[in-house]
Amino acid sequence: MRICYNKRKKMPSLNEKIFRAYDIRGIYPDDLDEKAAYQIGRAFAAYLLESEAEKPEKIIIGRDPRISSPILARAFINGVIDAGLDVLDIGMVTVDAVYFASGSMHLPAAMITASHNPKEYNGFKLMKKNVGLMGLDSGLNDIKKIIEGKQPLKSRKGAIVEKSVESEYLKHVLSFTEFDYIRPMRIAIDASSGSVGPVLKKVLEKLPIEYKPLNFKPDGDFPSHDPDPTKEKNLEDLKTEIKTGNHYSFGCAIDGDGDRIIFIDENGDVISSSIMGAIMAKYFLKNNRGAKIVYGATVGKIVFDAVNAYGGIPLRERVGHTFIQRRLREENGIFGIETSGHYYFDDHFYSDSAVISFLTVLNILSSQNKRISVLAAEFNKYIAIPETSFNVENPDEFIKKIAQNFEGYETDWLDGLTVRTSDFWLNLRPSNTEPLVRLNIEAKNELILERVKRDVIDLINKFKK
Repeated sequence: MRICYNKRKKMPSLNEKIFRAYDIRGIYPDDLDEKAAYQIGRAFAAYLLESEAEKPEKIIIGRDPRISSPILARAFINGVIDAGLDVLDIGMVTVDAVYFASGSMHLPAAMITASHNPKEYNGFKLMKKNVGLMGLDSGLNDIKKIIEGKQPLKSRKGAIVEKSVESEYLKHVLSFTEFDYIRPMRIAIDASSGSVGPVLKKVLEKLPIEYKPLNFKPDGDFPSHDPDPTKEKNLEDLKTEIKTGNHYSFGCAIDGDGDRIIFIDENGDVISSSIMGAIMAKYFLKNNRGAKIVYGATVGKIVFDAVNAYGGIPLRERVGHTFIQRRLREENGIFGIETSGHYYFDDHFYSDSAVISFLTVLNILSSQNKRISVLAAEFNKYIAIPETSFNVENPDEFIKKIAQNFEGYETDWLDGLTVRTSDFWLNLRPSNTEPLVRLNIEAKNELILERVKRDVIDLINKFKK
């Protein structure tokens, strides 16, 4: 079936700022309301029918537990069925369950979620069949143009079928571990009142794990803290539990839709995502020498060092799940890493999953019978600042001015400006959504780090005036 277009009728334009580099996201209802959700759903279906060689008959729809998610999901679904496609509604799930459904059923899908953002936000992660994640350069711009310039005419109205994928999803994630070899452990887990709590509980029931659940009940108001475990303030309860509890092996915190995870050692100290990535890379490369591992442009140098040391091929890529997943798939890599706690797995359709990351760490600790702090110590060779943001009027032009002060240094422009020396590296890149530049610096020691940080921030402040 082919949808016809009436070019004389135009759908109302949307707030353009909700279209980001790799998803659609904004504040509900100011930036993104039911009307917008309907338009996006209708345009997504039209895009699939126009662009896909094999025309899909249905779209998988999942959502996170935000208060606005059922409202936006209904509007989005109405847009899809008005464009003539059926909907497979899998309800409130983790985003990696949507990835699983898309990959295993070979269907396009959408997740209504704002991931780690505060409760007032919401949005859409859209994907073609087989988890073909969509960004501005891979479909989102086309969807925006359909909304702004063409209106699909109604033809056959689609149908809605509700279906649970939980049983198949549980089998899938549990295939990433060997139950018989997991040693007993005591773990504290903060599910951030997101969608991962119920499914993680069922995973843990299969394993010899004693655990302390924090915020396992989904609650779209996120009453304890925002669902972003990369922010130190949101880890306070978890760290306190580990420090005052009884001999935990480790702790972890998961975001609102279950794709990012942050690990805490048995002493209550955060382990950086770069170090955790290096630990996992070593584990995967043990039986996969020569395999490719993709990492984001702001990931610490220890990942490059570790992948080389253990016989892998390190591949650096732009920050963002669309870019990491696409490169991992293109290169047939086995594992991907981002500093924001996203870890990607080839056998999970090259996509990220907090649950699979958690199970991988259980595998590692069980196979080596070492404390997680001991494993981390092997890779604790560099020191870095937390990613720092600065408000500027024209981020791209601003970064070009900064770059003039690093002539003669080794630089690249893969994702903003990266400068490398034997003692430090830094990256200054534009935000995908705001008039900000984001600064990352890593160095061999604190003395070098503080000097570079001072000099670069002075330079930034000078050009901001």
